[in-house]
Amino acid sequence: MLKQRTAGTLVSVPDRFSQHVSPISMKDRESLSLNDVVTYLSKEIADRQQALREELAKGYQEMAAFNLNMAEEMLMIETEAEHALLRQVSGV
Repeated sequence: MLKQRTAGTLVSVPDRFSQHVSPISMKDRESLSLNDVVTYLSKEIADRQQALREELAKGYQEMAAFNLNMAEEMLMIETEAEHALLRQVSGV
């Protein structure tokens, strides 16, 4: 029978990433697999993206009334300017 060769992979994770794995003890951090690190960091990124989306949605909702008010005012000003231009062009 053929023997299968296996190779171990040693992954070195920068401190700034390993600090995010706070619930895991330092001893356990040394035995984390690459898959564990990638899975954890992917989840962290997804959580941060979700928090950012929620924050942006809240900001847009807070600005909605202000933006609507400005749009209504600008519509009246634009309509008035259009009428003034038509009067000038037609010579009235």
